[in-house]
Amino acid sequence: MSSDSHPRAPHVKEEAPTLRLADRITLRPLEAAETLGVSERTLRQLLPELPHFHTEKGGRGCVLIPVESLKRWVEARAEAEGNRVERLAAEIERAFSK
Repeated sequence: MSSDSHPRAPHVKEEAPTLRLADRITLRPLEAAETLGVSERTLRQLLPELPHFHTEKGGRGCVLIPVESLKRWVEARAEAEGNRVERLAAEIERAFSK
């Protein structure tokens, strides 16, 4: 009998399939940082503003950030920043029109 016909040895674990980032519902801080294009350190400084929760994993805490909440947070920040830019532009325009 050839070795190809034998099932995998019980001590050899198959790797679990990796989910694509687009298919995930939560991200760890490093993954969220990479997604936002910032460092993990910067993300951890923003963590108090971000919707997130802690969970236990193997006796250690794990921070998870829901993807949909992160998207809403980014949209809110972008809108707030856009409003700030519009206000500054209006102020500059008023200053030059005097």
